[in-house]
Amino acid sequence: MHATINPRMRRIIQEVSRADITMCWTCSSCDGECPMNIATQRLRPQKIVRLANLGLVEDLLSLPEIWYCLTCRRCNRVCPNLVKPETLVRYARTAAVLGGYVPYETGREYYELIRRFQRVRWQAARICMQSDLGEIEGVQWGQCLETPVSESLACVSSNAFFNYADSLKEDSKTAGLHSCSTCGECSSVCPVAGERSVFDPRFIFRMVHLGLTDELLRSPSIWLCLACGRCTDACSQQVDGCGMIRRLQEISVQEAIVAEGFKWRWQNAQKIIYSRLIEQIDALFGTVPKTSRLPQSPEFLLEKVVVATDL
Repeated sequence: MHATINPRMRRIIQEVSRADITMCWTCSSCDGECPMNIATQRLRPQKIVRLANLGLVEDLLSLPEIWYCLTCRRCNRVCPNLVKPETLVRYARTAAVLGGYVPYETGREYYELIRRFQRVRWQAARICMQSDLGEIEGVQWGQCLETPVSESLACVSSNAFFNYADSLKEDSKTAGLHSCSTCGECSSVCPVAGERSVFDPRFIFRMVHLGLTDELLRSPSIWLCLACGRCTDACSQQVDGCGMIRRLQEISVQEAIVAEGFKWRWQNAQKIIYSRLIEQIDALFGTVPKTSRLPQSPEFLLEKVVVATDL
């Protein structure tokens, strides 16, 4: 298949997306860091950046992979040239909706699916804490999506307060949690915190403050963190929330609170559930009729995105 390179569109995408795509030298660091690509081999951030650099805007906006992205920004953080593939993905999604490549209603359904998918991840982590996940059948998948996670930690006995180990006290100081004002900046930027009963960084940090160590270390929630660092980057008090959650995970393993082999089981579980998520995303966008695309040139489409992103 012959593709016509469009340098003008490349310049427009570079200017509007602010993703620094022209700095990419296709080293594949982003591919190696992407959790979705690690689990499924179905999402290559480098490919998305490459399409943008070639100015192939219609191919970019029609690409299913832009909807597989978890927006964890780990590709952004690992790039040696400071290219921002995740920023480009968010731009491409906006352009796809504004340009009629994807109906607005379908976009809403997609984000609702991602929110409910965190319930699946929570249930998978809960199972992996003791045994293998196994395959998820269609009925089980649907039940996990539709069943909210019980807020079992909402009511905790006062006897459980302030029982954390001395080592966790030091970890808390190292992370700067004493400066946390529970403002919610961390939860607002977290790509996993769409449903707070499943995962809420502010709630986790508050529990550390209150010394609810055992409850946290036994909770599947601490394993839902994507290690994206957004909570740390966003915190105006310079709290290292990402580091704190990573330390909780380490303690849970070291103290055998999770059964032996948990990390291996959790890695395999993510291959299963992420592959299933991609199937559902493909089914969702596969229902979009080709005639839904607006009869307009890519240049006009990009001009609309410029106006929208400048508001």
